[in-house]
Amino acid sequence: MYLTRSDPGALDVAMPILGLWCASPAIAWWISRPLTRRKANLTADQTIFLRKVARKTWAFFEKFVGSDDHWLPPDNYQEHPVATVAHRTSPTNMGLALLANLSAYDFGYISSGQLIERTANALHTMEELERYRGHFYNWYDTQSLKPLLPTYVSTVDSGNLAGHLLTLRPGLLALPDQKILGSRFFDGLSDTFRVLEDAAGEATPAQLAQFQMHLDAARNAPPTALTTARLCLDQLATTAEEVHASLKAAPESQATWWAGALARQCRDALDDLMFLAPWALLSASQNRLSEFDNLDEIPTLRELARLDVACSPAIEHRLGSEAMHEESKWVGDLQRLIAKASHRANERIAASDHL
Repeated sequence: MYLTRSDPGALDVAMPILGLWCASPAIAWWISRPLTRRKANLTADQTIFLRKVARKTWAFFEKFVGSDDHWLPPDNYQEHPVATVAHRTSPTNMGLALLANLSAYDFGYISSGQLIERTANALHTMEELERYRGHFYNWYDTQSLKPLLPTYVSTVDSGNLAGHLLTLRPGLLALPDQKILGSRFFDGLSDTFRVLEDAAGEATPAQLAQFQMHLDAARNAPPTALTTARLCLDQLATTAEEVHASLKAAPESQATWWAGALARQCRDALDDLMFLAPWALLSASQNRLSEFDNLDEIPTLRELARLDVACSPAIEHRLGSEAMHEESKWVGDLQRLIAKASHRANERIAASDHL
């Protein structure tokens, strides 16, 4: 643009453009700054609502992803007008189910043992599925495991599965450094309990109030010792089974199913704890374990894997001393159980690494 004395209005037109041009570096910097993320400040009621939604979401996978469908997730479940399960799945569904297992563990709905078992079963089935140049087809029958016609590969679904697997990997690798029983379990149990309360409505059995009392005590002061954790879980499992038994007398309902889920959740945590720390069942353990450093603390899988070596000097010293026969027998039993627990922990770590 050329400006002349005979064209004074052109300068007025050019000035805003020149101003924008000069300011463009500052404008580019300003609009390129990272967005400030607002932290969500949820109320207690909103948090409870979301956690109940999470527990109901996991119920779909808990109900429908099992041996009948080779541990692959059905595409959907129709409730009305007739209950129907769609026995087909896609790479996206498979990835979602794998992450649902990990999320259920994070929320405290399943133990690490269940997480590894469900993941291993799903990946084993996926290895057997027919593929095209390594790519999964977009639809499979979950019962016959045959690709559904017409066969094709979806880049969208393949990309979804890849993203799910990339997210699953660090979750599995983090398992060895998680405590074998954490406070997350009691939070997860509280979610199931609240959904059961909603389903039961006014027909709430008396045992439910007793269960809530035990659960509140565990959540307010989570057990930090193995022996107290075992007693706490045993109490919760027994009371949950009583709740389930009281509701089973009534016609089959949502409340009955959720009472069964509550009982299974308690039993799973108790069984997993006893599988990994079987010495907590030894008679008089609560008094005697304190004599061994850290033996009554709730360990991580990695700590448990090394426990036989760490405890060996103290145990050998006790066995070598002039102890009574009963004392020697107890220490000998303890040594065998610790060795078994360390072996199981090493197997679980190897399984998570392999997956």
